[in-house]
Amino acid sequence: MDQDQFGRELADSLYAAERAVDLAVAALCDLGAIMVRGRLQHGISAVVGQVALADVMAALPLITRGRDRLVRAHRNLTRDARAMRIDWTDCRGGPETKPPPDDGDVPLLPQRLHRVA
Repeated sequence: MDQDQFGRELADSLYAAERAVDLAVAALCDLGAIMVRGRLQHGISAVVGQVALADVMAALPLITRGRDRLVRAHRNLTRDARAMRIDWTDCRGGPETKPPPDDGDVPLLPQRLHRVA
């Protein structure tokens, strides 16, 4: 396997992971929506299932942070592939419509502010 083949295999795996995470985000949102809509449709008290709904919704920011890390990894791998002249563009999972390249390491999620003296 040459470096370009390795790059394509890695890109295929990366696109598959990105798709799986996006599907998990959508599934969590769908689950929460079904829980709330079903309660409303059937006249069930909001007390019923509240703890379960809170647990389901608590998973969303966790998986969103994981998605952020995966997107960062994608950016870093793209940068490294360019630097090493590894062609990974001819893979099964992509490419998808993308924004213009950004070579900076810009945080995708807002960072917490810290108090300074």
